[in-house]
Amino acid sequence: MEFDIKDFIQGNKKAFDWVYARYAPAMLGICRRYTRCLDDANEVLQDSFIRVYEQREKMNPEKELGPWIKTITIRTALNFIKKQNRMQLHEDDLFFDSSQHEEDETEVVDMKDKLLKVLARLPDGYRSVFNMFVLDGLTHKEIAEYLGITEGTSKSQLAKAKNMIKMNLEKDMVNERI
Repeated sequence: MEFDIKDFIQGNKKAFDWVYARYAPAMLGICRRYTRCLDDANEVLQDSFIRVYEQREKMNPEKELGPWIKTITIRTALNFIKKQNRMQLHEDDLFFDSSQHEEDETEVVDMKDKLLKVLARLPDGYRSVFNMFVLDGLTHKEIAEYLGITEGTSKSQLAKAKNMIKMNLEKDMVNERI
């Protein structure tokens, strides 16, 4: 049974349960990309839906519910990382590994599990920017606003994340052959 979005906004419990059942699986995928383990992802998911419920009256019934929930989920994941003092974004390109590798725009196909494992090994700042730009489709300007950084830092973090992903995937492929 589907519910009207107005029922959800008015606090109807069954409407909220329906919203949760419909959107939680997709939002868990987003949470997994931003966190290091499934337990953290589940915690972020629960916090996200608590916020969704608490902010339901701010929802515009004329707009799509999914993107609104996705925005809350991404912000909740970023806040989770920040609270743990794990996300560090650096303006200085030389802060991390100084070895530069050319960006390779190869497509990663049929490697969801491998990609999730590689993403989990990225520093939080790299992983967050990568997720926001590549997987969530945000612009560098939007990422900069979300994270309180410059657009240049967002671009730099994305380039470094891509390089680190590439290196880790190559390393994993070599280890699988051994």
